[in-house]
Amino acid sequence: MDIFKVIGIGILGAIVAVMLKNTQSSYAVLAVIATGIVILIIAVNALGQVIVAFEEIVDKTNLSSALFATLLKIIGIGYLTEYSVNLCNDMDCASIGKKISFAGKITIFLMAMPIVTALIKTVAGMVG
Repeated sequence: MDIFKVIGIGILGAIVAVMLKNTQSSYAVLAVIATGIVILIIAVNALGQVIVAFEEIVDKTNLSSALFATLLKIIGIGYLTEYSVNLCNDMDCASIGKKISFAGKITIFLMAMPIVTALIKTVAGMVG
């Protein structure tokens, strides 16, 4: 991922949002959202390399692909939750952002249970 491209897009989007805030505040929010979406698309495209690396690790270690998929979903939920919370904060809706954050944490906890269970079984098998 080219961080300089992301920084440039972010600064340009912020300048546009500030300029619009003084004249047409409703469009300022749209500028912030559009800038965030462009940055999100760039970041998600960069994640493809990480997923390939994780798949190689799963193949070499004979880990369950279901656990790998769950782990990727948990990471994705964490990032999407954080992005959504920050978007709510940008729109002066911190209260809604806090509720999204809480729901994201609960979802991550629930999705992590199979991983925790598998880990406990593995440790128990090694000890017993």
